[in-house]
Formats: sequence, structure tokens, C-alpha cells
Amino acid sequence: MLRITSLFLLILISLNTYSQTKKENPWIIDFKENVNLPFTEKEVNYIITAFGEKVFERIKKIKPLEKNIKDILRNRVEILTKKFYPSENIPILSSVNKSKNKTQFNINNFNPLLYDFDFDSNRSHIYRVQGTDYIINVIPKKLK
Repeated sequence: MLRITSLFLLILISLNTYSQTKKENPWIIDFKENVNLPFTEKEVNYIITAFGEKVFERIKKIKPLEKNIKDILRNRVEILTKKFYPSENIPILSSVNKSKNKTQFNINNFNPLLYDFDFDSNRSHIYRVQGTDYIINVIPKKLK
């Protein structure tokens, strides 16, 4: 009986030690330095188009939210090119469009806030711009 209790305590202590040495904290996001810069005019337009003027004003007052939006717009959405094959199995961008209006894709003016991307996911997501060689890569947030 003493042997079983000792073994149980050893396992419990090792699990506790492992949980305390975990490298990432799910509550702390590792932002790049560029989120400390002010919003650009283009970013302001993206936010107002997606959420409205009142929400933009609220975002500016809540600094963690402001940093999160800047991180999304500046660091977490990439437009890549990859040859389109009709038989590929990549979800299409229109499958995550929040707007009832069809948004025409423009590589120079792509607003990721108009789409229902899972920005809280812990893995990347890719979407094909239908019928083109463009891929949208949504990068997961980096945790400290």
C-alpha cells in the first residue's frame, strides 16, 4: 500500500511540475512592436467599414482591443499566391464572408475584418479566393 501511495505522489508531483513549466500563457499575446504605432488611414477605413464609427471610437479607448485589431491588420493576414487547381480541397473565401453583399476581392484593398475568420484559433487557416491563384493565410496569434 505504501508503494502505491508513493507512486501516486510521484506522478502527481511530476504532473504538477510539468504544468508549471508550460512555455505559453494563453492569456498573454506576444505582439510585434508595430502595434504600438498609430492607426493608419487605411486601417481606420477598414474598421469603420466593418464595424462603424462608434465601434471604432470604442476600440481606440480600449488599448488591448486596439492592439489586437492592429495585430490582425498588420501581422496576421497574408495574401499569398499558389496555382489554382480545380480539384484542390481549400475552402473558398466567400464561405467566411460576413457581409450579405458580395465583396469583390482586391489585393491592394483587402479588408480581413469583413470576413468571419477565426482569429482566436491556435493554427493557421487558408482560404482560396475563388477561381484565382490567391490564397488568404490567417496566422494564429503568438502567445508568450
